Amino acid sequence: MKKSIKFPVIMKVLLTLFLIMNLSMPAAFGADTMPKMNKHKGKDIACESCHDKGSPYARTGDSTCMGCHGAYAELAKKTAKLDDVKAGIENPHKSHIGEARCTLCHKNHAQSVLYCNECHSPKFDMKAP
Repeated sequence: MKKSIKFPVIMKVLLTLFLIMNLSMPAAFGADTMPKMNKHKGKDIACESCHDKGSPYARTGDSTCMGCHGAYAELAKKTAKLDDVKAGIENPHKSHIGEARCTLCHKNHAQSVLYCNECHSPKFDMKAP
């Protein structure tokens, strides 16, 4: 006599829902709807320029950003005008935390933030592009 493994009904339902969700994900988050914001697209920069792994979901590293925008030393020179000692503002690209990940502040597919404000108070009055 063969013993059969029986899945409880709830497991069958959950497995079915999981499969349905995974099969429909590409349609729900396809190239037409994802991402909702793309700051580089307006400059005719293709997704593949940053997402070299071929997936719009693949994260890019700082080396990808710096390939176009320059290394930290170059960025610090370009943004030197942000230094305002009297106002207590330092150039974010010449920071005491060193070479922070670009995406701590800069978000291509979302609203950028000023990471400095996570710790510093009063808040710095700068906009991160």
